[in-house]
Amino acid sequence: MQKNWIGNIPNANLKDYQRGRLYSAEEACLWGELEILSPKQVEDIIYKISQWAEINPPKLILEGNSIAYATADTICLPIPITRTMLFVAHEMSHVINYNGKNADHHGKYFAGTYLDVVKEFVAENTYYNLKKTFDFYKVKYFK
Repeated sequence: MQKNWIGNIPNANLKDYQRGRLYSAEEACLWGELEILSPKQVEDIIYKISQWAEINPPKLILEGNSIAYATADTICLPIPITRTMLFVAHEMSHVINYNGKNADHHGKYFAGTYLDVVKEFVAENTYYNLKKTFDFYKVKYFK
């Protein structure tokens, strides 16, 4: 069986039961303008989110890979389109989730963390839009 993840993540064999629904909800969400962040802006927001979550900032990789991913101690954002606030929020939610007790990839604990990060670091209206699309697509999230 070929693995479908990159790096060292906890609970690697746990079924990622709602990934498709969560991605569909993200695609349907009204995000607003998506500004590409500079590498320095990405570093700064990763640091701020890490401080807020009380975790060590992950190592940031900007080159040398074609796929964006996150582990408990690394975040890879290889192409400019992955350097938006919303993409960083998604990947940092993985980092936070993988540093917690309930690492579940795109499960209810990840989804709840993601909503919290969006509310705190993106915008409250974006949080409500994402929550609304989560509800529509039946994405479970821990409240």
